[in-house]
Amino acid sequence: MSSLIIKNLYLQSCAEELKVNKPGNHSNESKILGMYSKKFLHASKLSAEFMIDKEKSIGEVIFSSTKKCMDSLNSNYNLGIILLCTPLIKAHLNKPKKFKNELNNILKNINNYDTKLILDAIRYAQPGGIKKYKGEGNVFMKNTDNISFSKVMEISSKWDRISKCYVDNYNEIFKIGLPFLSEIKKKIPQKKAIQMLYLNFASRYLDSHILRKYGYHKASSTKKMFEVTFKKIYTNIEKNSCQEIDSLDRYLKELHLNPGTCADLTVTTLLMDKIKDIFKYPL
Repeated sequence: MSSLIIKNLYLQSCAEELKVNKPGNHSNESKILGMYSKKFLHASKLSAEFMIDKEKSIGEVIFSSTKKCMDSLNSNYNLGIILLCTPLIKAHLNKPKKFKNELNNILKNINNYDTKLILDAIRYAQPGGIKKYKGEGNVFMKNTDNISFSKVMEISSKWDRISKCYVDNYNEIFKIGLPFLSEIKKKIPQKKAIQMLYLNFASRYLDSHILRKYGYHKASSTKKMFEVTFKKIYTNIEKNSCQEIDSLDRYLKELHLNPGTCADLTVTTLLMDKIKDIFKYPL
């Protein structure tokens, strides 16, 4: 029963995020050329089956679900979501007394076997811009397999927000995403609350996807645009903000600037919010 509940919560989180117009990112309302909403939903269903398998290790879940999605869809639709949501679902399935303690235990005890599988998943999906990095911890270098998982994540956390979650036990989710969502959804409808959650993530730090693909300057200028839009909407939160959202969305899509990591963080926050509300775990 617990596995079925967490599976449905994960699928709901992926579907909810997809329904919301998120400037620069794919949604049912505003698509990215060459991407398809049905494939995003199919990717969530494929990955969900692996995520609720209690017998598989974290590395086995991440690699198997990534490979299945890539082979079935012929494109990377959900690597970031898989990387972020798998540890949360693992922690829940372990029936923890304190959720964050269990999550930290999972992240700190990723062994060499699972490290190889997780890095193989990243290599298999080849997320946008990752091949541009040539420094220490480059997953395409043979000697990366000799570096501990925590070391690889520590290195990449300097520019990658997903890696940073693995390093600091999901601080961006627990200290930023969840408190913001809990407060904002009291004031506005759920759909707009999700939109504001995404804008909040995009306005706080550089988006990893844009940073990898286009470099610091474009990532920084994109973040500043989100800062302006977020503040303008937040100061008059109940006002219709479709014009501001649509304008920024068109501009970013014309330049192919997709804050994909912020969308992944949005899905992850939605999932953790549901886990927290339904299972009442002490965090």
